[in-house]
Amino acid sequence: MKCPYCGSENVEAVKSWEMPKKGYMVTHYRCKNCGGRFNYYVGKGKRFVLRTRLKR
Repeated sequence: MKCPYCGSENVEAVKSWEMPKKGYMVTHYRCKNCGGRFNYYVGKGKRFVLRTRLKR
């Protein structure tokens, strides 16, 4: 997994949860390099990242 902010692979999973009505499994990550936070969604044959916050 790469950070969408800085491209670093030094990220850690903070927590995971399921969205059964939407059909997704979500994992919240934090980048140890820049502090950026983002969610990784998997389900319905799709995988995508949504940025949530860049630590300043």
